[in-house]
Amino acid sequence: MAREIKFLTVCGSGIVTSSMIANTIEEMLEEEGYDGHADESNPSEMPTFLARAHYDFVAYASPIDEDELNGVPAIPAIGLITGQGVDEFKERMFEIIKSAE
Repeated sequence: MAREIKFLTVCGSGIVTSSMIANTIEEMLEEEGYDGHADESNPSEMPTFLARAHYDFVAYASPIDEDELNGVPAIPAIGLITGQGVDEFKERMFEIIKSAE
């Protein structure tokens, strides 16, 4: 059974960009045998999401207040939209996942 990875994506509105990022991450995880599940939010909603559930990491495309992460690792994810920095994102994401296993 694949290990479930739960993550939060954050963009300005919490809708379009965060959904695109979530889909890309879920595909990356599936390719490596993980079962990815995303919630999507905007920066002002992020603390509420983090208080309600456990997340393995936060992927963000809008500025966030890192003081509100409560220890949850965060990765800049705008590169998943622009196509620049995809490998760096993927490497960091799997570092976080492996360190939690």
